[in-house]
Amino acid sequence: MKRFLAGLVVAASFTGLSQAGDWPQWRGPNRDDRSEETGLKKDFKAAPKTVWKINDAGIGYSGPSILDGKLYLVGGTPDGTKHQDEVSCYDANTGDKVWRVKLEGQYEDSGSDKNWGGGPRGNPTVTKDGMVYVLGIRGDLFCLDAKDGKVVWTKSYAKDFGGKLMSGWGFSESPLVDGDKIVCIPGGSGGSIIALDRKTGKTIWRTKELKDDAGYASVVKAKLSGVEQYVTLTSKGVVGVDAESGKLLWKLDCGDKYRVAVIPTPVIAGENRVYATSGYGAGCDLIKISGDAKGQKAERVFANKDVVNHHGGVIYKDGHIYGHSDTKGWICQDLESGKLKWEAKGGKALDKGSVTYADGALYCFGERSGDLAVYEATPKGAKELGRFKLPEQTKIRRPSGMIWTHPVIANGKLYLRDQDLLFCFDIAGDKN
Repeated sequence: MKRFLAGLVVAASFTGLSQAGDWPQWRGPNRDDRSEETGLKKDFKAAPKTVWKINDAGIGYSGPSILDGKLYLVGGTPDGTKHQDEVSCYDANTGDKVWRVKLEGQYEDSGSDKNWGGGPRGNPTVTKDGMVYVLGIRGDLFCLDAKDGKVVWTKSYAKDFGGKLMSGWGFSESPLVDGDKIVCIPGGSGGSIIALDRKTGKTIWRTKELKDDAGYASVVKAKLSGVEQYVTLTSKGVVGVDAESGKLLWKLDCGDKYRVAVIPTPVIAGENRVYATSGYGAGCDLIKISGDAKGQKAERVFANKDVVNHHGGVIYKDGHIYGHSDTKGWICQDLESGKLKWEAKGGKALDKGSVTYADGALYCFGERSGDLAVYEATPKGAKELGRFKLPEQTKIRRPSGMIWTHPVIANGKLYLRDQDLLFCFDIAGDKN
């Protein structure tokens, strides 16, 4: 466990992204959806104090990123079937708009957009040296100046890299900043994963052995069996590539199990282990990685369908996985046996949704109800600590769309988005 924690520290130091309490990218500082904040409110009997609310966040499922007192958000213009993505910067304490820019490249709704809703899905990534990176639904990658939103450079997954998705839902990953690189997944025959110079957009390397179409999952960095690498899900399996060269280190081939869409970010689950789960009946896999930089091996420890996570994400904590399963409801899974410790489904249990972790608890956001429920993160049972309902739901959601933006906790605040609405709640409790 000490080696695992040290690996997290190393990974965080490479990004140069944040200080304690900030949330500068998808799933937080370490991309594990775990906040280190303590003393937070959990026993909600009513909605906590609303610090501020934004009414014009646009369409899309992208979540906020917070760094040094500023909040960054991306959304598409909401009117009609043609849209442009807009990136906005707000004062995180007041909700006052600092700047907003429209990104070039108008696009029209596809068939899936008309039913489920278009607009961007990936969270912005913000760096300490003042850059913001955003990816649009059509695979347009932008680097912006955090001071004013001016475009520094842009690349197109399709035009510049021949990128290809496994299906037609639109590019949804949140690219990873690691030192001077930005790592992303255009997919396609040119190579699934690519590393760019994050200041210029020039290609540093691209995978040669790995040519799977892109899924919808975001990449994470890990040190597995002593080798620093990037781990993600593609259309065909779970993979790890060398962080310096892009060389394919290992792959767990999942065949046609990932036949529709792979969305959840893989989880580094203890020393030399990767946990992957996906929806549409795919289930979950615990993978053990062995070997060294010359060659690594991926072995499946277990696989089952007790955890089938669509896109709400899962949390790793103290040898257990927490999250929602399409087959079992909210669950806790023991990683030694692969068996469930508890499940909560139906009755008073929260409906399907997304999750983040803070202060010993799971903050779970129901996709239909708009309820935020807090469960104790313990394998002893599904103990609900508190719950409140989102004060208002959007009026611009498409017929099959739901509340799919993940909750964010940063600096004592809870951020919940439903399309054009973004709420900032004060959940800072007594620190004494």
